[in-house]
Amino acid sequence: MMKDTYLEIVELENGEIVLRPAGEDDDKTPIATLTISDDTKDFLKDRYFELAKCMFHAGIDFVYSEDFGGMDSSEGDVHDEEFMPRILH
Repeated sequence: MMKDTYLEIVELENGEIVLRPAGEDDDKTPIATLTISDDTKDFLKDRYFELAKCMFHAGIDFVYSEDFGGMDSSEGDVHDEEFMPRILH
């Protein structure tokens, strides 16, 4: 389990948007990385960063929700169907 820490959402020079521990050190390993396509950035204009923030917040909310609670590595194989990538249309 992660210890309590402040997090920041940052757009890197390569265009990736990352969620990482806040602080002075720019070489911190991201907790999560989001890549938004150039087409989507063009469509959303300056709002693509707001989209990224909403997506990261949704993930954090899920981790601290009852749906996530009680999950641990002993409950199943990470290759179970539940953990396979899903395509949403």
